[in-house]
Amino acid sequence: MRKFLLIGLVILAGCSSASPTAEESAREVIDLLVNEDFEKVHDDFFGEKLQESTSLKELEQVWKAEASGTFIGVGSLESSERGDAYQVVEAEIEYSEVIFQLRLTFDEALQLVGMNLSPGGVNVDVPDSVTEEQVTVGQGTEYELEGTLTLPKQHQELGDLPGVVLVHGSGPSDRDEAVFGYKPFRDIAWGLAEQGIAVLRYDKRTYTYGSTMSPDELQSLTVYEETVEDAVRAAELLKHDSRIDSNSVYLGGHSLGGMLAPRIDLEGDFAGLIILAGSPRSLWEIIYDQSMDMYEDENQIAFVQAEYEKAKGLKDMTEDEALSETLFGLPAYYFQEMDTFDAGALAAESEKPLLLLQGEDDFQVYVDKDFALWQEALADKENATFISYPGLNHFFVDYDGPDAGTIAEYEHPGVVDKHVIETIADWILEQTNKSQ
Repeated sequence: MRKFLLIGLVILAGCSSASPTAEESAREVIDLLVNEDFEKVHDDFFGEKLQESTSLKELEQVWKAEASGTFIGVGSLESSERGDAYQVVEAEIEYSEVIFQLRLTFDEALQLVGMNLSPGGVNVDVPDSVTEEQVTVGQGTEYELEGTLTLPKQHQELGDLPGVVLVHGSGPSDRDEAVFGYKPFRDIAWGLAEQGIAVLRYDKRTYTYGSTMSPDELQSLTVYEETVEDAVRAAELLKHDSRIDSNSVYLGGHSLGGMLAPRIDLEGDFAGLIILAGSPRSLWEIIYDQSMDMYEDENQIAFVQAEYEKAKGLKDMTEDEALSETLFGLPAYYFQEMDTFDAGALAAESEKPLLLLQGEDDFQVYVDKDFALWQEALADKENATFISYPGLNHFFVDYDGPDAGTIAEYEHPGVVDKHVIETIADWILEQTNKSQ
């Protein structure tokens, strides 16, 4: 569920030109990172907020995980402003084995308030049979989000297309849901478009606006603002596109996005739901299991146990108490509000087609706990289809090499298994044909 790549919240670049000073500072930061002078970057360029959220060790780990091979150079470097307070510089960093994007967000004092690396993953070109358009989700609202609409190149000949909105997992995510060596949403979008299905993916609100949110806003943030509202807006965008069949727009939610899919559907009114490695359990229960699997230190285990006991009392906390309390490093209110919706019960009440997919080697969402609970909750539902895949991990990538079964596994580039994409495509086309 949690993201292990992102080392700071970032904001979306605006349209106007930024001061050259920001570019100069960015080039200096890049030079220091390339020469592995992480301490100077952390001490001299990180603002107080970013220093608190990202340790020197984490900075070093994230950079080294992405910078593979010999440094070649800096490709494109673009700067822009957001309002009066922030300047954003985006650079393409090229190494002999990888090319990745670096986004640096500076405040007025040219201190870094956000830093994000977008992984290169497996370098592949857009398929010849696919075309992509840049779109804006929530255009005209306070939180406009950049997105990509992927279409079959011959879409004009195909008539009204079925469509899918892809909804991210936990944490700030870009439109590709990039994590270390993976870009699962890109893989899914291209694969489905090749089968005649339109796909909309977009940058998450916390990825785009996270570092401009005030402490009070972050403390009271819920999954509605973080995820639900934007997924509904994305559905509206697709449904109002004349090339898309407005009655055949599906939701594809991964991880947290899968957990929230039944709730999102209450407002989004999708044709059906695709739940990829989601769960009907509470998020705090999953975090507890993940943490217990990860930690060996007695003090860490004791902390996790204490947080778990605290979580059991969430339902008895007042809203004010939850707003002032933390749980697993996040505001307790985030979990409390999320628990007011029962994903399993909502899914069981739905008469819409449901496709639930799970990798059997997933060590973040569990086939024997989470997937099994879906099967139990939807046991009598003929509209629900369950498929699990031996050997596939949380991102539906087949990997059994070094670091398998650990977070480091994601550092080895991979793509979403083609059988998963074929299953989704066949299922959508089958549902679309039934409704016509």
